[in-house]
Order: sequence, then structure tokens, then C-alpha cells
Amino acid sequence: MSKDNIKLIDYDTLVDNALRGVVKTVLKSLESKENIGDHHFFITFITNHKNVDIPKTFHENHPNTMTIVLQHQFWDLKVEDDSFSVTLSFNGKQEKLSIGYNAITQFTDPSTDFALQFASNESAPANEKASKDETTKDKSNLSETTEDQTRNKTKTESESTGEVISFDKFKKKK
Repeated sequence: MSKDNIKLIDYDTLVDNALRGVVKTVLKSLESKENIGDHHFFITFITNHKNVDIPKTFHENHPNTMTIVLQHQFWDLKVEDDSFSVTLSFNGKQEKLSIGYNAITQFTDPSTDFALQFASNESAPANEKASKDETTKDKSNLSETTEDQTRNKTKTESESTGEVISFDKFKKKK
């Protein structure tokens, strides 16, 4: 058999998919209202991904990525095989977001210094979606910074997948 006919196993994709399964399992625990203690989650995702459904103004305010926080104020978390949906409050208005796991670029639990960084090789833009009422970002649920964007871009460019990163350097010194 020649080398041209041999298919190589894509371990990066296998690991990436397995680690996205970790995100799904954690969200399932949250959905079933298991006692999760002080755990809370920052989830960064590609806003124009084909498997993301968010209000039009979120696309306008966050054309590339957006970070949401699941901590105290979220409702109607529904975890499916390929995506999850959740209702969050933005400036006092509740908005439903639906996010495919393959649109997630980062998943973080700051209470345990746990983080996963994913390659964003499936960033196909979404079709035009029905616009929703005007909303503005609420800093209690959106926590993306320029530093986050730079870190995400650097990781994506180097095609790192499923890496656990330490948050020690981001912790405030006591």
C-alpha cells in the first residue's frame, strides 16, 4: 500500500471533540441543578458561526466572538447533543442564546482554575437570522477583553486544540 492511500488518524480533532464533550457534561450537571458549589463558567464563542443563534444586536456589538457567564442569573438552560441554549439578562432584558459546541472557542471555570481552549476551524458564517429587539451588552454577563481576543487569536493561529491552561497569572494577589 502506498503512502498516498493511507489515511492518518486526526488526533487533534478527536481530542478536540472529546474535550467539547467535557463542556456538554458540565452543562448537563448545571442543567439538572446538581450541587455545583462555587463553580461558574465563562464561555467564549464565535458569534457568526452557523450553529449560533443570538439577537442581531449582539452580532453588531460582537462581530467575531462573545463571552457569556453562567453564574447566578441565567434561566432555561437546555443541553442538547450538538448545542445548548440559555436565557440571560442584558440590561434588565432577558434574551435567549443558542450556541453549538463547535462554535465554542474557550470554556473556563475560574473557581477551579480550569480552562479549555478550542481550535475554531468551523467558523462558517450563519445565514441571516430574524432580527430581535434592540439590546445592549450587560457587563455582568459579557466579560470579553482585548487580552482575551489576543489570546484567542494567538491560540487559533497556532492551531492548538483542547489545551488546559492555568489561570494563576490572572488571579489577584491577596
